[in-house]
Amino acid sequence: MINITKFNKIDLLVLIGIVIIGLIHLPFPFDGDQAFFRLGALEMQQGKLLYRDFWDVKQPGIFCFYFLAGTLFGFDEIGIHLFELIYMVFLSIILLLSLKSYFQHPIIASLVPLLTVGVYYTVSQPWHLTQVEALVSLPLFTCVWLTSESFKCEGRQRFFLLLMSGFIGGIVLIFKLILLLILLSFWLTLLIYAVLIKREQIQKVFVEIFIPIFMGIIFPILFIVSYFAWFDSLPILYQTFFLYPPRIVANSQFDPNGLFAGIKWFLNNFYPLLLAATVAVDVSLRKSKNILTLLLVVWCIFAWGVIVVQRGAFWEYHYLLLFVPLGILATKGLDVLWESLKKLSSPFTTILLIFLFFFPLSHTLLKKSVVLVNNNFALAEDTRFKYQTVFREKYPSLRSEAEFISQPESFPGKIYVAGDPSIYYFSNRTQATSLRGWALEYFLPEQWTKLLEELDSSKPPYIFIDYIQQPTINKNFPRMLEFLEGRYRILRQNDNGIWYTLL
Repeated sequence: MINITKFNKIDLLVLIGIVIIGLIHLPFPFDGDQAFFRLGALEMQQGKLLYRDFWDVKQPGIFCFYFLAGTLFGFDEIGIHLFELIYMVFLSIILLLSLKSYFQHPIIASLVPLLTVGVYYTVSQPWHLTQVEALVSLPLFTCVWLTSESFKCEGRQRFFLLLMSGFIGGIVLIFKLILLLILLSFWLTLLIYAVLIKREQIQKVFVEIFIPIFMGIIFPILFIVSYFAWFDSLPILYQTFFLYPPRIVANSQFDPNGLFAGIKWFLNNFYPLLLAATVAVDVSLRKSKNILTLLLVVWCIFAWGVIVVQRGAFWEYHYLLLFVPLGILATKGLDVLWESLKKLSSPFTTILLIFLFFFPLSHTLLKKSVVLVNNNFALAEDTRFKYQTVFREKYPSLRSEAEFISQPESFPGKIYVAGDPSIYYFSNRTQATSLRGWALEYFLPEQWTKLLEELDSSKPPYIFIDYIQQPTINKNFPRMLEFLEGRYRILRQNDNGIWYTLL
């Protein structure tokens, strides 16, 4: 039977705590990635078709998320982060309802949202919020839980649970195709567990597991394919999903410094969870061979594999694939240690030890809270901008660049920014080309040529070339600079980059 329990008072207090932690991050500034996702979602709202009229290599899930967030609450920092907070509170509720039976002590079970969603918010800076790796945690956990529960059932109930597991897995793939490696690890683990532990016949259990999973996973995929087929855009969809990524990875060089920097960030922020999770893995697997513990460990292992496979981009936010399984295992570790902790001389000593263990995380959250209070809770526009500048020092200079082309005498129309997309956000303008100006280092040769053609046909009144992107352009496509010299004149030049305007 499926184990879902009701809330208790501690659960409600924990959810209130998650809301408060999330509210601290509501006015957080956009980083470049978030500004880019917001730009794509805004283009979609204005009738543009993803990949045909606005291109990026990422799957549509992240743009759909921003589209929903912006449509419901506004295409600004508050609107996007408010939708994410609702999403994360929903994840917290799912964790509370589904995991009670996984823990021995109800008081510890109630803490699981704090050690997952709470930790996610605490360690996150603007660059980390609303990234794909964080958002897929909800469907990935749901898929894990359904897979685990199916192991306890037979017949129709098992078929339905695996069907839903496949369906949720399909939603994960809409966010990022490479996460299929993690999904397959869940389902193959279930197969191996059934054969080795329950002594089921491999042919029989293979059919019982993978037929409903395939039936479930195909529905979300068919929906996306049908949508783009309706707009006659299957070729560009196929190129974006299957041809471009392998070429981009092949052209990318292994970056050991990026790998070590990402690992350092992960260890600095998650080491309390790692230590507690180690206890859970040792006890839960060695003594009880718990299937959910095994699946969570498999999740962690294959998430690391997915991070390493993306060898050209070892970004910090990739490690957010781990915050849910690691947080659950850490909670399980506290659950295992709780009996020993209760034997201490006083409850105060127990609480003090736990607080000291998680002090680095609470200290980070406290600093964020102090900044918010010092800026009058970022309620007014000016205090909000001061608050945002603390967490992203470039915000004033980016807004300054946007204000430059937002004067009454400025030419109207779409612009092109080879640099931070936050300039689009501050100037309230959209992109003049389908191809982005963000992360140009991942462009393929034919995309440079297409970009030049689109700039020639769209004739944006303003083009901005960031100094960070200029070496990439010089190296990969110097013809673009020749094009600018022939069709445009320099309007403004500063420490950030160069503004060009049409002759």
